[in-house]
Amino acid sequence: MAARDYYERLGIPRTADEKEIRKAYRNLARQYHPDVCKEEGAEERFKEINEAYATLSDPAKRAQYDRMGHETFTHASKGSYAGGGFEGGFSSDFAGFGDIFDAFFGGARGYQARGPQRGGDLLMRLQIPLEDAVAGAERDVEVWHTEPCTTCDGTGSDTKKVVTCSQCGGTGQIRQATQSIFGQMVRMSTCPRCGGRGRVPEKPCRTCAGAGTHRVKRKVSIRIPPGIEHGMRLRVEGYGEAGEYGAANGDLYIEIRVLPHKGFTRQGDNLESAVEISPAQAALGSTVEVKTIDGRAVDLKVPAGIQHNTALRIPGEGVKRRGRPGDLLVRVRLVVPRHLSDEERELYGRILDLEGKARPNEEKKSSGILSDIADFLGGKKE
Repeated sequence: MAARDYYERLGIPRTADEKEIRKAYRNLARQYHPDVCKEEGAEERFKEINEAYATLSDPAKRAQYDRMGHETFTHASKGSYAGGGFEGGFSSDFAGFGDIFDAFFGGARGYQARGPQRGGDLLMRLQIPLEDAVAGAERDVEVWHTEPCTTCDGTGSDTKKVVTCSQCGGTGQIRQATQSIFGQMVRMSTCPRCGGRGRVPEKPCRTCAGAGTHRVKRKVSIRIPPGIEHGMRLRVEGYGEAGEYGAANGDLYIEIRVLPHKGFTRQGDNLESAVEISPAQAALGSTVEVKTIDGRAVDLKVPAGIQHNTALRIPGEGVKRRGRPGDLLVRVRLVVPRHLSDEERELYGRILDLEGKARPNEEKKSSGILSDIADFLGGKKE
């Protein structure tokens, strides 16, 4: 049974550097490549090694993986699906991991039928509000993909049997020899009839025309884990494109896009919002009501003498992830009133008096240099 942790899959410590990761990956890839290793489960092991390397070799993904933990980073329900609904959100498909065998061994594998190929992966992008990223959510997404034909069970044959390709003799390759001034040149190419598989349907299926698959629209239920970050991907195993007869389906990857929120921003596991207070509240202290991201009202104590833009912390009201939620940071915004009543104006004036500062209507008015000279001469006469 393969280890769950990516570091354990590659057999390296969590402190391993880039060279150690690459070396471990190359050694394991050589050992478990399906064209080399014929042990049961080798293909699945090779897939898991590639998955681990794809994350740990990318500095940004590795940092997210270390911060969030294996379960949260990789979690995506296999889901359940049912037909119906409307098409939406489908972006594109993308190939799975490439065949590294040629890179390691120079492509010297001989010419033989390549065997059934795993289905391609699919990628979708899903926009969610910040509330769902903080607390987690259940979502249904709809996607077009290929599935094995139900009439022929994916064989492509009305009789559900496949036979050796008559054009390539089961090798999956066509040998073409040409004469040149340098002698005979031999070129090997993939058989156009069987596509390199070496086998073809005994009698083409009337439903899928021998393809063995058909395209359908499905609704897939997924669980968005609490604390998911913008740009992260959820993997829904087995819901990509159908593989060739006898091979596994691809996977569905859902890339999360977290929409901006008008009242909250996210800083790691913490959330940040703002509250407005008056100069009197700032000077004397007060208690104000603030909203959490899930809509609850919480009383926040504002200490006397607080300064503008100071952040006050409400523990446990941030991102709910890994059993230890983050905090809510509330920035205090000092708002000066633009319009005052007569009573308010008088009270502010008394504060100026206590501070020893002149009121606006008592400031000395100067009419220029001539006024200053007159004041000077008048003083001399005295």
